[in-house]
Amino acid sequence: MKTLFNTCRAALALALLPFALTPGAALAQSQPAAKPVPAMRSRLLTTLTGWEVSEYLKRNDVIFVPVGPVEQNGGAPTDVEYVIPLAYAQELAAKGDGLVMPYLAYFYPGGTTTSPATVYVSTSDSLPYLKALTRSLIRQGFRRIVFLSSHGPSGNTLLPLIRETFDEYHVPVLWMDTGMVRAFKPGEGRPGFGDGPANGRQLVTFGAYELVGRLNDIPTGLSQPKHDIAHDPSNLSRIVPPFNGTPAGSFYADPVEHGGWVENVTPEQRAQWGREGAAMIKAQVESFDVNGMLEALRKRDQFTKELETKFGSLLPSAGH
Repeated sequence: MKTLFNTCRAALALALLPFALTPGAALAQSQPAAKPVPAMRSRLLTTLTGWEVSEYLKRNDVIFVPVGPVEQNGGAPTDVEYVIPLAYAQELAAKGDGLVMPYLAYFYPGGTTTSPATVYVSTSDSLPYLKALTRSLIRQGFRRIVFLSSHGPSGNTLLPLIRETFDEYHVPVLWMDTGMVRAFKPGEGRPGFGDGPANGRQLVTFGAYELVGRLNDIPTGLSQPKHDIAHDPSNLSRIVPPFNGTPAGSFYADPVEHGGWVENVTPEQRAQWGREGAAMIKAQVESFDVNGMLEALRKRDQFTKELETKFGSLLPSAGH
């Protein structure tokens, strides 16, 4: 299996469904100046009181939902592919006046079940749970729901989630990979996970743990265990290339091949990379037009409501 960083390199495009926009079209539109973001005690839904959530929903309806697996990931903690989108979600919520729904860290991992550290939840088990949560968020009053992921196989679960949610409830839920959180110009190709300095992918990991207050969870002084690696001899991707970083066929991988490993990190290096990575993530979020994206999502919701009124008898809905 490709490393965490390689699986995320070909980051998935913004997945606004249906009526896909051309790359960058929504963000290319001129947007009104963003209003000052009100200060809040926390952006985490689970930290706020019920009264604070109610007060927030009186003025806005945005929630970011980071999703990821728990799996073998080299020298990183097993929840690294959840912590990365969590860190980005917190920064995006602070800039875009949204909330964050945490703790969704046990979902389909892909081919890393060769490790006893990987928690396996199938896509067919993951999807109903995420749909139930999304239904609840809509009922609670959130109309702009943005799922964030940093894991190649996430599309197996999140693509049907946003499509089926739209068809059943006519709410245009959005899904994006954290690799998309940075400035880019339409038509110039989309940036990838960890773009920037030579160790950009490494910095994303350390910076994410720094931003969520868990940098000490990354171990120091460890080296990768040595053993003979079982390599897949098929080279199937030569014939059917991976789609958005995810192999086109099912596979299992030797656990050593997933996630990479930085040998014998010292506490001082960890602290430095944590600071540098956190600054890099913050700069990416600052350059990203999150308010333009949220405004485009609001317009899509309004347009969908118009179509619902005009073509309601033809549109699918819950139970149909």
